[in-house]
Amino acid sequence: MSDKPDQTLAIDADFALWRPRPLDRLGLVTLLTSLYFFQVWGLTMGSGVLPVEAHGAMMLASAFGILFPRFWQVLLANALVFAVAYVAHSPVASNNQTTAFFFSLVVLGAFAVSRGQDREANFERFAAAGRWLLPVMYFYGIYHKINVDFLDPAVSCAVVLYDALFRGTWLYGWPFGHWSAIYATFIIEGIAMIALFIPRLKKWGMLVGIPFHVIIGFTGYAYYKDFSTIVLVLYALFLPREAFVNGFHGLSARFGAGRVLSTGRLVLIGLVAWYLLTSGMMVDPAYAVPENRAFMPFFAVYSVAFFAFAMLCVPKDGGTSPKRGPAWLYLVPVLFFVNGLSPYLGLKTESSIAMYSNLHTEGGETNHLLHGVLPGLWTYQSDLVRPVGSNSPDFNSNIVERGYWLPRYELDRRLAIDPRLVVEVETADGPVSTGDHWPNKYLASNWFLQKFLLFKPVDFERPKVCTH
Repeated sequence: MSDKPDQTLAIDADFALWRPRPLDRLGLVTLLTSLYFFQVWGLTMGSGVLPVEAHGAMMLASAFGILFPRFWQVLLANALVFAVAYVAHSPVASNNQTTAFFFSLVVLGAFAVSRGQDREANFERFAAAGRWLLPVMYFYGIYHKINVDFLDPAVSCAVVLYDALFRGTWLYGWPFGHWSAIYATFIIEGIAMIALFIPRLKKWGMLVGIPFHVIIGFTGYAYYKDFSTIVLVLYALFLPREAFVNGFHGLSARFGAGRVLSTGRLVLIGLVAWYLLTSGMMVDPAYAVPENRAFMPFFAVYSVAFFAFAMLCVPKDGGTSPKRGPAWLYLVPVLFFVNGLSPYLGLKTESSIAMYSNLHTEGGETNHLLHGVLPGLWTYQSDLVRPVGSNSPDFNSNIVERGYWLPRYELDRRLAIDPRLVVEVETADGPVSTGDHWPNKYLASNWFLQKFLLFKPVDFERPKVCTH
C-alpha cells in the first residue's frame, strides 16, 4: 500500500474548518458522540443540574459536531461537560448515561496527556482503554440475565422487547420467537464480546452485534436510540484505519475525491437541516428534544450507514492490530466492571448494567442461577422497609399500591430529596411515620455513597415481571 492514503487522512497545517476532509477514526467518533449527546442533552433538559440554556447550548455544539466531525474539540467539550453534569446529578439510574460517563472519563484522561500529538495518536490513546467498556457491558448483559425469570417466556424482558418490536405483525406473541429472543441475547452478546478481539473474527463480531443494537433502537417499548448510539460509539473504537482508507479511496476511484468530499458534507448538512425542519424546532425550540417516533428515521440513517460501512470497508483480516494506551487509563474499564458487580456486593441495583434482566438480589434471596449477594459484604439490600402509606399521591401509586418494598437507604434518599415527603413504614410494632424523629441513614452517609448508591423498588412477587 502506498503512503498516499495515510497522507490523505492526516490533518494539514492549513486545515480549514469549512473545507471538506476525509473522515478518519477520530472524526467518526466525534460524529457518533455528537449524535448521542444531541439526544441526551435534549432528553435530560429540565431534569438535570444544568440550566435549560446550557442544555440548549450543548445541543447546538453537538449539531456543530455532526456538521464538522473532524472538529474533535466538540468530542472533548461534550465529554467534559457531561462528566461534570453526571457527577453533579448523581446518582443517575440510566445505564446508557453511566456507560457514556465512563467513556467520557477515558476521553478526558487521554486528551489530558496528549501533548498536541496527531489525530491518530489521540484516537489510539482513548480507544485502547475505551474498547474494553464494550466487553464489560456485554459480560454483564449476559451474567445478570442468568436467572430463572429471564429464562421464563411468561415474564422475560427479552419477550417484552420482542413483542414491542413486532406488535401489529404475525410475529407478535409467537412462542418460537419468544424463546429465540431469550437465547439470542446470550448468543449474540457472547459472540460479539469475544470476536471483536480476534482480528480475523472482528468483522463477524460486528456482523452479529451491530444489527442487534440497531434493532433494539427500533423497539417502541422505550426510547433506546441513545443507548444504541453509545454502543455504536464503542464499536467505532474497534474499526481499523484501513477501513477508512478503503472506503474513501474506493469511492474516490469511482466518483472522484472532490465529489465524494462535497457529497459527504452535503449529506451531513442535509441530515441536520432535515431534523430542523421536521422536528418543528423552527417554530418552538422545545421541539428540538428528540421524541421516540420522530427521531426514528434519523436513527435509521446513521445506524444503518454505520453498519454498512463496517461490513463493506473493514478488511477480512481485521486490519492493523490496535496499539496499547497508557496503562493507568485501563483503570476506567476496571471501575466500570466493579460498577456492574454492585448487585452481588450488596450495593446498588440501579445503573449496574442490569437493565431488562429480571434480576433480583434483594432481601437475602435471589433468582440468579449461580449466586446472589456474596456473603460478608454490604447489607443495603437486606435492610428493607415496606411503605404502607404517604402524603404523596405519586409515591403511593408508584410504591405503596404496587406492594413494593424499598431498601432503607433508598427510602431515606427520597426523604432527603423531598423534605415534605412523609411515609408510613410497616414494622413489627405497627406503622411508624418518618415524620416522627426518623433517623436518616442517607444523610448520615458520606458524599461518595450519596453519589453512588441508587436502588430499584423491590418486588417479591414471583415470577418477577420485567420492569427495566
